[in-house]
Amino acid sequence: MPSADRSTGKKVAVIGAGTVGSSCAWHLQKHGYQVVLLDPVDPGQSTSFGNAACISPSHITPFSYPGVVKQIPGWLMDPLGPLRIRWQHLPGLLPWLWRFWRSGTDAGVAWSSQAQARLMREVHADWDEILEATGQSHMRRHKGVIVVFDQRAEFEAAAWQYRIKDELGFEWQHLAPSEVKIMAPALELGNGMALYYPDWQHVLDPGEVTAGIARDCMARGGQWLQDRVLKVEANEQQVNLQTESGQQLTADSLVVAAGSWSNRICGQLDYTVPLAAKRGYHSMIGSPGIDLEYPVMSMTRSFVMTPLQNGLRVAGTAELARLDAEPDYRRAKVLLRHAQHYFPGLQSEQVSEWMGQRPMMADSVPVISCSPTRRNVFYAFGHGHYGLTQGPTTGKAITRLISGEEPSVDIRDYRFERFRS
Repeated sequence: MPSADRSTGKKVAVIGAGTVGSSCAWHLQKHGYQVVLLDPVDPGQSTSFGNAACISPSHITPFSYPGVVKQIPGWLMDPLGPLRIRWQHLPGLLPWLWRFWRSGTDAGVAWSSQAQARLMREVHADWDEILEATGQSHMRRHKGVIVVFDQRAEFEAAAWQYRIKDELGFEWQHLAPSEVKIMAPALELGNGMALYYPDWQHVLDPGEVTAGIARDCMARGGQWLQDRVLKVEANEQQVNLQTESGQQLTADSLVVAAGSWSNRICGQLDYTVPLAAKRGYHSMIGSPGIDLEYPVMSMTRSFVMTPLQNGLRVAGTAELARLDAEPDYRRAKVLLRHAQHYFPGLQSEQVSEWMGQRPMMADSVPVISCSPTRRNVFYAFGHGHYGLTQGPTTGKAITRLISGEEPSVDIRDYRFERFRS
């Protein structure tokens, strides 16, 4: 760690107050930088608010793999399927889908899985650090996750994923029906089967945990500005930002952690990259009428059901659409019906619905990188389903990059310019 003299007086602007951006701001402030964190909404109240609340290190395989292109017609035709592409938005999504398809080779799957595994091996220790320091250790549970398939054939079709988990050292195990009944008495498997991932954890309120990280950063001297950044200019000495309210800000360095909106800044400083908004939905059940101690993930129906401090959250599905497209809350209602398939006793009188925009890179690997053209601009976005999981690890890596130190994770695979090769 550098001496305080090295970073004191240096100002860093962080655009984006989700889990990734707030973690970047927290680590930078802890390192001695003057930090200003900017977002149009309060910390943790956008995409980080409504995710499945799971820290999921064993999820390392990419979403594109050999043969995935055959599924695209179904994604276009079924508006309520596990993954949907809004057909009217298809022309704008074609460049991303082309990159997505090209990354789904055997070599691409191996590369992406290894890149994710390097990050995932760090996440528990980095969450330990940030939760303890911000006084939020009580907001985390170490339960693992129950993983269900409606048919054994579905598990067998996904066997390649489990071979990769084995090769890279991520534990999983089969559960007997009797074990499932002990762990989740209300869960009805029918003719299905279940696995257990012991390394998963979950937080009781991801939005509040993220807000707590940002609050601690502000308590250490950081600055919070609720505003939208419209224009950015950078030279070797400084970065200039103009906000929607008309404010002009100057910083020594910039971190772009704006999730699905990051290309709006990247395009002003370098160039845009294949980043899409992979929308997720949730139904939050205030009085579920069942007891559930472990998160449950359905691989068949693409959702996770997580016990939180204010009820049960059923979160999942994926929808590719423009950032400004209206939500389709039928997808949240379908999630609730899927949950009731496994939990027939689940009550649904008190339900709220939500939609968020996961920032998804076409190759399923985030960008954690310095700019290829400006040494004082840094990128931290594109974490897809794993912004919560990888937020603190990303924040630590970005801080070391800005400080001129070597990150604990080899970040070459996460570089911004990989899409130009």
